[in-house]
Amino acid sequence: MSRFFDTPRKRVVIIALGCWLIVLGVMTSVPVPYVRLAPGPMFDVLGDSDGQQIIAVAGAKTYPTTGQLDMTTVTERGGPFGDLTLFEAFTGWLDPKVAVVPTSLLYPPDTSSDDAEQQGADQFADSQEKARIAALRQVGEPVETRPWVQEVLKDSPAEGVLEHGDVVLRANGTEVDSPKQLAKVVQDAGPDADVVLDIRRDDKDTSVEVTTVASPIDSTKGYLGLSLGVQADSPVTVDFHLDDIGGPSAGLIFSLGIVDKLTADDLLDGRFVAGTGTMDDDGKVGAIGGIAQKLAAAKQNGAELFLAPKDNCDEIPAATPEGLTVAAVETLDEAVRVLEGSMDPPSCPVA
Repeated sequence: MSRFFDTPRKRVVIIALGCWLIVLGVMTSVPVPYVRLAPGPMFDVLGDSDGQQIIAVAGAKTYPTTGQLDMTTVTERGGPFGDLTLFEAFTGWLDPKVAVVPTSLLYPPDTSSDDAEQQGADQFADSQEKARIAALRQVGEPVETRPWVQEVLKDSPAEGVLEHGDVVLRANGTEVDSPKQLAKVVQDAGPDADVVLDIRRDDKDTSVEVTTVASPIDSTKGYLGLSLGVQADSPVTVDFHLDDIGGPSAGLIFSLGIVDKLTADDLLDGRFVAGTGTMDDDGKVGAIGGIAQKLAAAKQNGAELFLAPKDNCDEIPAATPEGLTVAAVETLDEAVRVLEGSMDPPSCPVA
């Protein structure tokens, strides 16, 4: 035996093993410009978190709910949240439940972890507010809305004039109640126009003036360089108690949770339903990222029905696990009717 390991074969084995260890060392240490997306935890929005209801409604009569209504999430590794190694990317490419995508598809260059976390937190807060507005409108509760400044883009006309958190009350004397309405006033003003905005900042009302530039999309339209959210005023208050989650994709499920609490009919009737989708304040459901990972998580955790945006139908058929029913909806009202049983779960159109 000792003579065998003195042969050239021994040297070949040692060299091969050494090469493999070098390759493995490189793969586990060299960062790559990709983000790894994997199925994340799910949260029952009708349940509790740290002893508090995830959705707490006050100012209106609420009704008991049954069943489980889960928002789905995606975990991220890489990009602004730390280097992704070549080994992690390679194993992700081999896993059908995982997506590995270039960082540039998800984040602008030089985005820091703090920037990414702030953006995700702002999107999550905005999704909650839009979900509240859409749900209150769905059940017929009165609600008034105002646009607010989520972000002032760098080197834009609004930089140094408007701030994160400013609530816009009027534009050129016209009351505005939504981001779309404010955007229309600015666009219609055209480039090189002075726009007077009446705003509320830190609970104080004031006025500012901003000069528009040409829109990068249409040079005949005005542009200020703002990312806007919407804020609601209603006698019905909704508080959300869920920390360390970012992004806008829980809007649909938050809306359904509010509607379920505010209506006498039991929407879930004891079922386990999961889902995802952004929510506009007018009840429109929008596309999200990571649909394959969220479908996989729902199936793995035992959901019976998955509510998804119709706008994701280009991905849903191939990504749906066997045995999971998916309803591809366009509006909150459609989702409510699917849960009530007055509408069959709409499937994605066949290409």
